[in-house]
Amino acid sequence: MGLSNTMFKRLLRLRDIEFYQVELSDDDRCFNLLIYDKGLSELDKGLRDFDKGNLIKAYIITNFELPDSTYQDVLYFVDDLLGMKHNCSHFTDTLFVKEEFDFDFPFDMLAIRNYVQEILSLLGIDKKLPDFKETAFNYLSQD
Repeated sequence: MGLSNTMFKRLLRLRDIEFYQVELSDDDRCFNLLIYDKGLSELDKGLRDFDKGNLIKAYIITNFELPDSTYQDVLYFVDDLLGMKHNCSHFTDTLFVKEEFDFDFPFDMLAIRNYVQEILSLLGIDKKLPDFKETAFNYLSQD
């Protein structure tokens, strides 16, 4: 099964964070997807190094209820992205926000960094994003 009507645009890529804008082809609304590589999961801290696993969390960030087909598209996308990671578990959760994230492409790309930092705080993730300039968005990765 493939994606039906959803387009994923990666806006930010760091070593342990990816942030996407997700567009529905039959709708003008967008939402976001944050993928956070938490690293070694709490459950694995007592295991030997070669037995340890990794925990990656995906968060759907939206201000509206997603259609079931779109939600399934996100699950397929995340599974396709992370399903071939050996000894790694992942799950997807939803964070409802008041407003859709909007930025002035390509003139205010640092708004992406600031928004992701805000979302991390909302999720209780104690992570400080690196400082970088607008020109960092000209590259595949911003770190």
